[in-house]
Amino acid sequence: MAGITDVVETKKNAGATPKAAPKTSKPRKAPAGAAPAASKPAAAKADAPKAAPKAAAKTATSKAAPRAAKGPKAETPAPVAPQAAPKPAPRRKAAPKVVAETPAPETAAPPVPQAPVREPITIWAISDGRAGIEAQAVGLAEAVARQVPADIVVKRVGWSGRTGRLPWWANWLPRRWLTPESEIAPPWPDLWIAAGRATLPLSIRAKRWSGGKTYVVQIQDPRVPANMFDLVIPPKHDRLTGDNVLPITGSPHRVTSQRLDSEYEKFKDRIDTLPHPRVAVLLGGKSKAFDLSALRAAEMAHQIQLPLEQEGGSLLMTFSRRTPDQAKALLTARLRHLPGMIWDGTGPNPYFAFLAAADYILVTEDSTNMATEAASTGKPVFILKMDGTSLKFRLFHQELESMGAARPYGGAFHGWAYEPVDETGRAAAEVVARMDARDDGATSA
Repeated sequence: MAGITDVVETKKNAGATPKAAPKTSKPRKAPAGAAPAASKPAAAKADAPKAAPKAAAKTATSKAAPRAAKGPKAETPAPVAPQAAPKPAPRRKAAPKVVAETPAPETAAPPVPQAPVREPITIWAISDGRAGIEAQAVGLAEAVARQVPADIVVKRVGWSGRTGRLPWWANWLPRRWLTPESEIAPPWPDLWIAAGRATLPLSIRAKRWSGGKTYVVQIQDPRVPANMFDLVIPPKHDRLTGDNVLPITGSPHRVTSQRLDSEYEKFKDRIDTLPHPRVAVLLGGKSKAFDLSALRAAEMAHQIQLPLEQEGGSLLMTFSRRTPDQAKALLTARLRHLPGMIWDGTGPNPYFAFLAAADYILVTEDSTNMATEAASTGKPVFILKMDGTSLKFRLFHQELESMGAARPYGGAFHGWAYEPVDETGRAAAEVVARMDARDDGATSA
């Protein structure tokens, strides 16, 4: 009974001024204003120890308790106002369930704003159809389409007669002299990407034809004032500058890791069994600054053959349309006994599959496109010397060397690591940013 006595005493003290406690074992009856603790002994036993101190602190008459023990007057309880009676103790066991089932509002994650859906833009990739020139326009267009939704249309400009040879300022009505296959007519695109001299008379007028809707980008140095276009993207070695000029290392191209993988699958059966190291040899040919004579072709074949035989590797060689026939025949005769593939221009082109499969890549110094594409793989690139020289190309190769991508070929293979060169992606990001800035400015105006 000691436990019950303690509970009743505690509840009594919580509700009224206590009398002097007589020395008896019987529990004293609680005053009328006190909480009926005895009606629920189990709950009171659990809750009373925690509730009693708080209730005593809030009861003003509890301060008289020490004096009440001194005399008989303490036996008369002080009147307690009805409103001072404490409420029954809450059922504390239910509280954790409520908290667990109902999270606090401040802990809920804020709603994530949805990005606005961007409408696809139309891109024209325009050139005269030459493979190296078209690859630059299409490559940049594809890079833009990887950043924003876009529909790409490839246009190949053709001129009737000798009109295409006229300087841009002499071709007053360029659309009149286009071949029907060119299809340069409205509706005009959102983005116009052109490469090559043949496109200049059209690019200069494209913004006026479209009423300012079309954003005009010209690749390479146009040799005309840059302010005739929205943006000019020349190679750095052309040393062209201006507010609307974005110089890049090399030229835009179409090489991506996804494309290399897909192209490799087409030649997988023929390449997988070839021994390592696999050496891709990308050969250019005659240009304004360079040539590939029979003598130089023979020296080149010797430089390639010896290390491949010593290391037991394989050869993946391809020629361009500019490779002289004599040099092509000599290189093929000297190297065809090696394991590998030599593409003669017939059948599917394994160029991208060679880039994907190669451990080392050798590129003749006459081609900006092939060297830039090779450097985008992150694999060691060696520059093959040709007949001739060019300051611009020397500057270009120095850029690749400073980026860790390329080195002159000295007759031996060795590896190194560098960050793949992605100038095409950088140029595409700049095009998108400038188009957005123009559109935002037009909207705010």
